[in-house]
Amino acid sequence: MDKPDYFRRDDFDEQQYESLIQAGIAAVKAKDYEQGISLLLKATQMKPGDARPWIWLSATTSDPQEQRNYLEYALAIDPNNSAARQGLVLLSEKLDKSLLMKEGEAIESQPSQEPEMVTGKQVFSCSKCGGHMYFNLQQQLVCEFCGYTEEVTKNHTADEEEQVLDFVLPTVQGHQWSDTQQQMVCSQCGAVSLLSQNVMATECPYCGSHQLLTSEKASQLIDPNVIAPAKLNEKEIADKFREWLGKGWFAPDDLRRLAQSSALRPAYYPFWTFDGTLHLSWTCEVNEGTSKYPHWVPRSGVELEMFDDVLVPGIKALMKESISPLGPFHLKELAEFNPSYIAGWTALAYDHPLADASLVARQLVVRRVRSQLYNRLQISQSKRKLKSNGTNWSGMTFKLVLLPLWSGSYRYQGKVYRILINGCNGNVAGQKPTDMVKVWLAVISAIILLVLIGVLIVELLR
Repeated sequence: MDKPDYFRRDDFDEQQYESLIQAGIAAVKAKDYEQGISLLLKATQMKPGDARPWIWLSATTSDPQEQRNYLEYALAIDPNNSAARQGLVLLSEKLDKSLLMKEGEAIESQPSQEPEMVTGKQVFSCSKCGGHMYFNLQQQLVCEFCGYTEEVTKNHTADEEEQVLDFVLPTVQGHQWSDTQQQMVCSQCGAVSLLSQNVMATECPYCGSHQLLTSEKASQLIDPNVIAPAKLNEKEIADKFREWLGKGWFAPDDLRRLAQSSALRPAYYPFWTFDGTLHLSWTCEVNEGTSKYPHWVPRSGVELEMFDDVLVPGIKALMKESISPLGPFHLKELAEFNPSYIAGWTALAYDHPLADASLVARQLVVRRVRSQLYNRLQISQSKRKLKSNGTNWSGMTFKLVLLPLWSGSYRYQGKVYRILINGCNGNVAGQKPTDMVKVWLAVISAIILLVLIGVLIVELLR
């Protein structure tokens, strides 16, 4: 769309322009739309390259077509303006619904073929005998009664399932799978299980509590995009756990024998992944002289960081735990989400919203880049007074991923230790008790070794 052709003023005053903009915004907020339109149109004439007055003009009318025109003017000026883009997405939904109503069509989500839920686990009905089916590790749905099997096609989608962040954050999600699930909330830890209607779960897959309450349906849950199908069965997971108990220099020798483990509970846990590009502005002084005769020259620039699959837990409680031992998660080998994959498992709903998770991802990226900044800039020269200033983000996309984890705990000498096990590779994350006798022996041994090294050095120097 062509930009509106307004004239430029040679005597442009930035302060006067800002005052005009703020007065126009104040008038719109006070619902004095006539005054707001007058002031904002003057602002567009003073500074045609600013998208702000067009965005606020869209708030002065209830006519969807006028709103669209204003927002399109804003995007013509600034194609990356997120407010204008989000406004157009919402407006498009409104116009689409209005059109459907005019044509007399029912705006209802189509019924999806969803599985039943039995004791909190999703199962499908066998087409041969009507029995319950579960998903096995050979990528099949298997009837537990007659043995009939159905193949589940695995579509490796990885990056193809990514969604643009700016377009999803403000929109009403028309999801089918999450809309058909009821919620059971654990009153002990707050974890939310997604279950089919009229089915009650017996225990929380996260903490094992039986204090589950029916909750009102959450609004606008985003459906999972991709899933990592489990690869290990219950026996293999138990073996991995016992093997983990026997490892560790400072773990008690009798830990594996005396640890009383609780039942391990499988569930698919939600995680967010984010891709995009960071533009990090920086300033510093660079020595263009010598170390003896330095000549410090100011330098500035923008460092680009293209990040991929930054992983953020979708459950707040996991933010407090170290999940790094569970990796790697092989996020490029994920399959397109299909409810068949979670037959026989429970799925947890996220309570860490997309907007908050995206901020965490950005913090992780910025922290990493800033820690590497000194070594990445002006590599062959000495630097001082290095500062990173503003950050800009572009091309932000995300995926909601379901990863199979087994949760449980064990008791040793009266204390409970919590664990998580990766259902794909068997890696364990959790805490272990420490044998203080071993710690002190290691400290004493280190001291003795240092003393011997010191004595040896003294003898060599004589």
